[in-house]
Amino acid sequence: MSVPNRAALAEEYAEGVPVDELARRFGIHRTTIHRLAAQAGVAVRRRGLDEPGRREAARLYENGMTLEEVAAELWVGDETVRSAVVARGGAIRPRGRRPAGA
Repeated sequence: MSVPNRAALAEEYAEGVPVDELARRFGIHRTTIHRLAAQAGVAVRRRGLDEPGRREAARLYENGMTLEEVAAELWVGDETVRSAVVARGGAIRPRGRRPAGA
């Protein structure tokens, strides 16, 4: 990765852009993003959800948002949302189109 791209990645990472988004845009793995951020002197974030965040994730999902929508809203990964929903006793809906009116 070029030096300007590394600088742009580090800057966006420091601003809080989700790692999944950076991975897609820069075409690199999530772990590479953490490594490059650390090399650039940016504090590596280990963002997850605290208990109130897990409750909120489950509530949003159960109110009809998709895993992806909840993840974007809370700035976490889809799997973090999935884990929060399941841990709170929720069921994961099948992928695909939502029923009309949902």
